[in-house]
Amino acid sequence: MIDTWDNSKDAIFDTLRVPQHLRNIVTRISRINTYQTDVMGKSVEKPANAENFKKLVQLASEDELLSLINNRNKTVAVYASVGLLERKPELIDKVFSNFLNLKTTIHTQNGCLVGDLNPAEPLYHKYCYSLPAKNRQSDQLLKKLDSIIIFNPNSPKSLLLEVFRYKNFPKNYRKRIETLAFKNHEIFAAIYLSHWHKSDYIDALQKEFISIIKNDTLVGISKRIYLKELLSLRNPANKEFILNYLKKDTLFSDEIEITRELETNDIFPDEYPTR
Repeated sequence: MIDTWDNSKDAIFDTLRVPQHLRNIVTRISRINTYQTDVMGKSVEKPANAENFKKLVQLASEDELLSLINNRNKTVAVYASVGLLERKPELIDKVFSNFLNLKTTIHTQNGCLVGDLNPAEPLYHKYCYSLPAKNRQSDQLLKKLDSIIIFNPNSPKSLLLEVFRYKNFPKNYRKRIETLAFKNHEIFAAIYLSHWHKSDYIDALQKEFISIIKNDTLVGISKRIYLKELLSLRNPANKEFILNYLKKDTLFSDEIEITRELETNDIFPDEYPTR
């Protein structure tokens, strides 16, 4: 957990074409150089850039926010796009697509969580989680953003996770999702197909999950996710492979979800070790 950090060292100050009444607030956002939400971490103070954003939205017109989307400091650009969510939602899908194609990242802070993200990610999260959960399947703008993520070759894994987590997509998306799952080896696309269309892809899914579990660069916790997916296929032919894996990566005795699935695959407690 990180308490303090300084992202000003790589800050870009792009104020030459910024209107005079906005230069001070744009400079302050640029100097902090971090997209901060209003979620407070360990500090009792509200994140400074979250407060600067509120001031920016108060001071800037729609046209001025649109202009700031092209600011060379991408933290400023993202805040400007978030400011347009309520004012000009019809423009957000184009802005989002442009952000997604950028080769750069921005520093972010959401409470105690810090990291570097593609500029499209904070915009997506802000819009998605502003919606009631019951509306996230049907909201038209979110559908557009989800479609952009699925069909854009530059989409980061974190956005693919968001897109495929709970939603079911129309049949005309299927070929693209197949490509993501079995050609690009995007695991969240494979899990999506396993959850919604298992019977149509059972052989390809089995091959994909076995390949992932064999990947020695993955840590045990990640492999557990894919082991559960493999077990969900309930193929007795996988028994030897699964037992060999469990001898190398021993289960904890309280991993109930996995042990329950093992039994549905005719693999019983006396056949594998636990710790």
